[in-house]
Amino acid sequence: MSRARALQTQSPQRGGCGCCGCLGCLGATLLLLLLALAAVVFLLYVNLGADRPSRSAIAAADPQAYLLARKKWDDFAKDGSVRVLTLSDREINAILANAPELGFLGRGVTITSRENGLEFQLSVPLRVIPFYIKYINGDIFMRPIITGENVDLNVYNFDADGRPLDAASTQRFKAQVEPVLNAILTGANQFGGDRAIHEIRTQNGTVVFLR
Repeated sequence: MSRARALQTQSPQRGGCGCCGCLGCLGATLLLLLLALAAVVFLLYVNLGADRPSRSAIAAADPQAYLLARKKWDDFAKDGSVRVLTLSDREINAILANAPELGFLGRGVTITSRENGLEFQLSVPLRVIPFYIKYINGDIFMRPIITGENVDLNVYNFDADGRPLDAASTQRFKAQVEPVLNAILTGANQFGGDRAIHEIRTQNGTVVFLR
């Protein structure tokens, strides 16, 4: 047996579990993401679940505003040379209500921008079992902060059906839900590369995104 043949025979066979390829890693990442989102939905359901929708959070269809806002958002998202995007509350709510990929929200999310943060009104339908729908109703107040490319929603208060949530539930939300949402948004922002958003400014009726 030649020396090269002997070395080939003696070289250890490197095996693997088969889950570390590109598709395997992607599948594992998506699975973790789905589990994280499921945990978020569950905690929101426990704290904010109701039998009836909250009419104050239902977004109205606004096709004309949606077409204009969607073009502005798509241009900003696709072209890294576009450094600033300014959207009014009407434009953001039109996207939330009309974007096909956000159809699962059931037009149950609206936003109001303030000088010191954002207020989200929620009344999102959640089909627990067939023919039975619960609604995640609540108002969430946050001051989104971006450091580098890391997103921190900085939730500071939320109400359940018009009633402030108790301190224990608020702390549980901040400890269990907010970090998951921060991680998801940070990952999405970092994935954008040179298109990542580095600052969000909120004003009365307007949100400004800056690279």
